[in-house]
Amino acid sequence: MLEITSFEAGRRLRGSLLLSGALIALIVLTVALFPSIQESGADLDAYLESLPPEATRAFVGNVTTLTTIEGYLVSQLYQFGWVLLLAIYYAYAAASSIAGEVERGTVGLTLSLPVTRTRVVVGKFLSLVPGVVLVNAITFLAVYVGLVLIDESIDVIDLFAVHACSIAYLLACAGVGLLASVAFDSIRRAQTAGAGAVFGLFLLDTFTFDTDYEWLGDVAFSRYFDPGAILVEGDISWTDLSVLLVAIFILVIVSSEYFERRDLTG
Repeated sequence: MLEITSFEAGRRLRGSLLLSGALIALIVLTVALFPSIQESGADLDAYLESLPPEATRAFVGNVTTLTTIEGYLVSQLYQFGWVLLLAIYYAYAAASSIAGEVERGTVGLTLSLPVTRTRVVVGKFLSLVPGVVLVNAITFLAVYVGLVLIDESIDVIDLFAVHACSIAYLLACAGVGLLASVAFDSIRRAQTAGAGAVFGLFLLDTFTFDTDYEWLGDVAFSRYFDPGAILVEGDISWTDLSVLLVAIFILVIVSSEYFERRDLTG
């Protein structure tokens, strides 16, 4: 299993570095704009209040002010970049892990080795972990250095906590992609199902939050990762983190069991 994990993680390293580079560019642009926005005197909070509740939930999160660096980062970087875009990216990436081998016809060669199907699935999933950690480590440093350069202060522990908690969130989303990967023979179908499911759950969370149907959004992983609560209020919900960790475990187990029972002869 570790051999599969090591090999697949090595293959994903270049992609993780390219993704980190793209995020650094986004971070530089986001952080560099903050001083000019402050100096302009733009009434960001009035703009925030004018947004529909659904738009606020989707693109700003639960922050109540954009005039602080913490609220600004959540609204301009973490809520959209991490909660939505990176979640979709890792679901999409995980969706190709098993489906890719099935579509290319190499799954038989892999299973001819002394490994069980469960070990293959778990090994493929674990190969995503180093990339997720690497991307968050690099971007954490980029955000911190950027804030130092513009002479803004932030609680480093809270900033670190946002990135640490996002690892569990992103891996849970990757678990959705993994389940799609064992369910479909086609890479495109698996990627569409995995990424589409994560996006759909995000929308479900957005449109049911603070309504009579809020309980429907409890199945969405975005409900359990709130960058605003962590960075602005310094509040880490260990219950939410536990839910994400349990979800990862369940998704990997279900994916492994499904793949064990799946007929690959067709």
